[in-house]
Amino acid sequence: MKQVIVNADDLGLTPGVNRGIVEAHRKGIVTSTSVMITLPDAPAGLELALTEAPNLGLGLHLTLTAGRPVLPAARVPSLVDDNGQFYPIHAWPAAMETFDSDHLRAEIEAQFEEFTRRVGRKPDHLDAHHHAAYLHPAALRAVCDLAVEHGLPIRSPMLDQPDAHSGVLVREMLSGLRPERLPALLESLRAALDAGPRPRWPDTLVLDYSTERPTLAALLVTLTTLPDDSITEIMCHPGYADDPLRAVSTLIESREEELLHLTHAATRECVQSEGIKLVTFAALSS
Repeated sequence: MKQVIVNADDLGLTPGVNRGIVEAHRKGIVTSTSVMITLPDAPAGLELALTEAPNLGLGLHLTLTAGRPVLPAARVPSLVDDNGQFYPIHAWPAAMETFDSDHLRAEIEAQFEEFTRRVGRKPDHLDAHHHAAYLHPAALRAVCDLAVEHGLPIRSPMLDQPDAHSGVLVREMLSGLRPERLPALLESLRAALDAGPRPRWPDTLVLDYSTERPTLAALLVTLTTLPDDSITEIMCHPGYADDPLRAVSTLIESREEELLHLTHAATRECVQSEGIKLVTFAALSS
């Protein structure tokens, strides 16, 4: 059987993103979302999801590249700039060399605790904004340890592939990384993954649909070419383009396009005709 998790990242980013994610679930094929628990619009997003979309899976979108940490900046000084803000992802190639491993672990655990406090239960999975927690060995190990401790799945780290494939995500996220640093970084990430027990993750992760120019055709091709007898995660970013989004993101119009595709009648019909079972990360929980 083809099982698919359609996960909408970034709940809590802006009111328009919150509304779009809930609509993509209620009217479309989105089954899961992950929450940016550190951001000001996260409480409203959680309230909206819990009241209007009770069957929507809720994960934690660990946030290390936007806004402020849950912990006081003085507790995690290596992770923030002079204004107490996380370093943006474009600054990571230089800044990440100075990140303290204990600071990363403490903040990741604090975000988990904040989610649990606000929602009243654990998240059903862990992933990361800009995949940042997957780009630093200490952060990746902290995520794995947290997931194993609580019996939670995570988004695939995509490291069990040759460098030519595993390196694509790292190069995309860390565009300023010098090419000669890539092999050593991949080696250290794999070593961190192997340094302790591994949590579960979906068999396949589809990143190609959610781009600056998403198309309905691309989504339908993805749905009609899924591997059999596996669990696939399709990452997406639906939302409405409100003014707060324009201030913080380059993915503006594409979010509304994704919302249209994910709720389109052709998409729903495709899921039915292909015999796809739409699930949440709970299908992977131990």
